[in-house]
Amino acid sequence: MLFNSIDYLYFFIACYSIYWILPSRFRKYVLIIFSLLFYGYWSGSFLIHFVFFIVLSHFCVLGILKTRKKIYLYLGVGLNLLNLCFFKYILTYLQYLTKEGELTIPILQSLSEFVLPLAISFYTFQMIAYIVDAWRGKFTESPFMNFLLFILFFPQLIAGPIMRHDDFYGQIDNAKLNLDFVQRGILHIISGLVKKVLIADQLAKIINPVYMNPSEYDGISILLTTIAFSFQVYGDFSGYTDLARGSAFLLGYEIPENFRSPFLSISFSELWSRWHYTLSTWIRDYLYIPLGGNRVSEIRYNINTIIVMSLSGLWHGNTYTFFLWGFFHGIFLSVERIAFGKPDRKSMGFGKKILAVIWVFVIFSILATFFRIDSLNKIYIFWTSALNTTGKFIYRPDFWGLLVVSYLLQALEFKNYFSNKLMPYVNWIIPILVFLVYFAVIKIESPVETFIYFQF
Repeated sequence: MLFNSIDYLYFFIACYSIYWILPSRFRKYVLIIFSLLFYGYWSGSFLIHFVFFIVLSHFCVLGILKTRKKIYLYLGVGLNLLNLCFFKYILTYLQYLTKEGELTIPILQSLSEFVLPLAISFYTFQMIAYIVDAWRGKFTESPFMNFLLFILFFPQLIAGPIMRHDDFYGQIDNAKLNLDFVQRGILHIISGLVKKVLIADQLAKIINPVYMNPSEYDGISILLTTIAFSFQVYGDFSGYTDLARGSAFLLGYEIPENFRSPFLSISFSELWSRWHYTLSTWIRDYLYIPLGGNRVSEIRYNINTIIVMSLSGLWHGNTYTFFLWGFFHGIFLSVERIAFGKPDRKSMGFGKKILAVIWVFVIFSILATFFRIDSLNKIYIFWTSALNTTGKFIYRPDFWGLLVVSYLLQALEFKNYFSNKLMPYVNWIIPILVFLVYFAVIKIESPVETFIYFQF
């Protein structure tokens, strides 16, 4: 069920109405039921699979809290990783071998093309964090219904943000309908629709044909497509996060921010503090620090950086190009640290900031090729097409407008466009924005596009 679909609108209206009509003691159960329906709408069988791992993970958490035996930590983390690796990597690879005729497994041949459980990467990391936090003594009790809602909570279930228990548990019995949350919820939903429907989906229509047949286009189109894809991914994923946060605000919950003007970053380290922030902090707390963090030698520090970024790439996708995407980001982070240390925004002049922003964005866009294209051969064809002097040109009157609006949103995010400066005028701003976005959306003649990160 896509956030930008009419089905979700009806679903959310029903949930919202029942949720706030019933007494507060019933509300978390309403959210659990609707979250189960939300996931089951996609697949009933995988819903059973999902709930089974929730129960299994909670059993391990209770074992940790009651006995402090490490076996429950290893069991909980190991089984969740095994589940992720089986569906995302092992099963996919076996299917590839059967398609190529190198392996014959009847049951695999009977499976559909898409067997990856929806949101498996996100909920796996969320459950692992919870299990590890139990071992680290960050909480002493774990009510099952709270844990169930924490994992299932439908606004963030499919593509994050990746929450921690302390982001959520304190709100479960304290959710209240107030004007501030309603206003923030509506503003975030408007922002999400603009980013997703009016920017990301429109850029996708322009650049998708280029990725399908790059040799038919001229070199300028290849370069523009590379830049536009970065904005497409930003609009798509950041738009999803805004829609998720907006839905949560309307239900009385505040979930973590995940993006904040990443393409205005002056360094790669700053980029990863602004892009998919909850994944970055998860990697830092549950992978990077256990490897030694910054308490190790300079060489080990850089090796650890490359390792965790490479694993981050594999978390995103199951092809070797995703691994290379993460690996190269790790290389640039390490080189940047060796050459410049930690860049200080306050000490940089305006001109240097502009050059740094351009440098980081250009490298991010080039590396995004490994994110979008699934083989080195296709990447080679794509980039050799950049040498074409003839061919189709992707220019459309709205293309440049989409890029400009994308950067305007970045600038607004950087200054925090939901800040107190706008609050005195919010009662006027909301109806105007709703009116403008509504008429913009209904004029678009295109099918509802899925979110890029749903595949992860």
